[in-house]
Amino acid sequence: MIILLFSSVVLFLLLLFNPHHDPEIRQYAILISGLVAFFALAYCLNYAGYYNLAAMLLVVSAFITPWASLLLDPSILQGDFVPLTYLTFSVLLSSILLPISITIVLSALQIIGLTFVLFLSAASSAFNWFSFLAFICLTAAMSVLTNSIIQHNLRQINAQMHQLALNEVRLRDLSVRDHLTNLFNFRYLEETLEREIQRSVRTQHPLGLIVLDVDHFKRINDTLGHPAGDTVLRELGRFLAEHIRKSDIACRYGGDEFVLILPDTSRETTKERAEYLRNGVKELNIPVIITISVGVAAFPDDGATGEIILKSADTALYQAKRQGRTHMMAAG
Repeated sequence: MIILLFSSVVLFLLLLFNPHHDPEIRQYAILISGLVAFFALAYCLNYAGYYNLAAMLLVVSAFITPWASLLLDPSILQGDFVPLTYLTFSVLLSSILLPISITIVLSALQIIGLTFVLFLSAASSAFNWFSFLAFICLTAAMSVLTNSIIQHNLRQINAQMHQLALNEVRLRDLSVRDHLTNLFNFRYLEETLEREIQRSVRTQHPLGLIVLDVDHFKRINDTLGHPAGDTVLRELGRFLAEHIRKSDIACRYGGDEFVLILPDTSRETTKERAEYLRNGVKELNIPVIITISVGVAAFPDDGATGEIILKSADTALYQAKRQGRTHMMAAG
């Protein structure tokens, strides 16, 4: 934006102080008008998100301008080589905005072009062209080095940003996951159940809920130890995760109690799924054979809110416990 404003001011001054319509000044005005158009286009592209294209356009503009000046004012070949030092501007811009390969190619083209111009110039014998080329080469070398450092730093920044994004995902998972079973935790259950209830209201589709726990789990801890109890919970969590749909949500409710949220699932289908899980856990590859008791509820049949549905399923679970465990009971 600053370059665009600067070029516009220069163009205005050229037109203002050209009362005699000097052809040479008019030519420079046309050149600067073209530059203003290029810079405006680059600004618009950058604003629209086409950053690489905008950078390329800006560098190309800086590359073309000194050579266009040479064509407009051949007197440069008579010994005034100072305007050609502006060739370094495009190399410097490229070192900041573009990949190092483009900067190297651009530097080589500038040096070859300058060497060709200096050998053609009648004033080259009276001009310290060796020092001039050394200055251009040094500028190009510094630009390439600068580009290398910038690109290296950008890669490091991108890697750090990627790592930060991964860490954010991991922290999010840690905040909503149970560390033992890797299922979702109670906090996530509360948030998700209400959200799924609202979605069921909008879509007019039912929602099933299963609450289950391990029969005589305290006895397992007391006789085999807590590590064995942890193994039972971990393997039960893995079993539940592997035997639900992608749209279902498995949570550890607390202790040995688990909750499954089944979107778009009717009461009868929820009961069938509960029976399948109740029978399936007997085949788990763990040191002790376990059984589970299961309570089932459904929205909207057994309540209008997530809290009521969960309480209905929990009540059904305790009814199954009272009937001798290893049973499945539905609310209502």
